[in-house]
Amino acid sequence: MDEFYVWDEASYDAVAAAGLSWQLVQQILRTRPRIRTHVGAVLRILAQAPDGRWIVVALIEQTDDEYLVVAARPLDADETDAAQRMIERKGQ
Repeated sequence: MDEFYVWDEASYDAVAAAGLSWQLVQQILRTRPRIRTHVGAVLRILAQAPDGRWIVVALIEQTDDEYLVVAARPLDADETDAAQRMIERKGQ
């Protein structure tokens, strides 16, 4: 499955406001393992950054397999624990 991630000025602003770089977010979108949930037009991807933080990226589907980045943020401690458990279960 090839997905295309697009950015607009609001994307860059939202990512910067969360204290993240667009390069890190782009890396999160392509890294494995990850947790990917797609409900309606909303796609959410969670993955672990090289520095160990877990990052969630929210995207909106614009056309088939093309998604606009709308937000990103680091997970808090409880969310991180849950994400790690989900990845562990996925790998079993």
